[in-house]
Amino acid sequence: MKRIIETELAIMWLEDDILFFIWKEGMTIDLSGAKKTVARRMLLQQGKPYRILCNINGVSHIEKEAWHFLSGEGAELVEELVLVAATPLEVVFSKYISTRMRSVPIKVFPNMETARKYLSQHR
Repeated sequence: MKRIIETELAIMWLEDDILFFIWKEGMTIDLSGAKKTVARRMLLQQGKPYRILCNINGVSHIEKEAWHFLSGEGAELVEELVLVAATPLEVVFSKYISTRMRSVPIKVFPNMETARKYLSQHR
């Protein structure tokens, strides 16, 4: 049975040794929300690093403090990060993440299907 965790900002679950993480549509992410969401992700991971498929489609704004947290302390237990970014704003978000999280391999894809295919082929 798939264990799904939902917060006010995101939905996440484990499947085939991949942590799927979907930010909800139209979200503005502040530092408090980022910390709460990462805490829930840590509970799901139970101390084990995972490759994470993160869909940032629909995120409308991320506050500067939240950016710093998510790309620093919030990146704990991230083995690899695969981002789904389709719009120009999402691509900018993904480039920022890529420059801040240098210790984690990061790939960016335009849709979930392509990202998922990459992860299934590169175990």
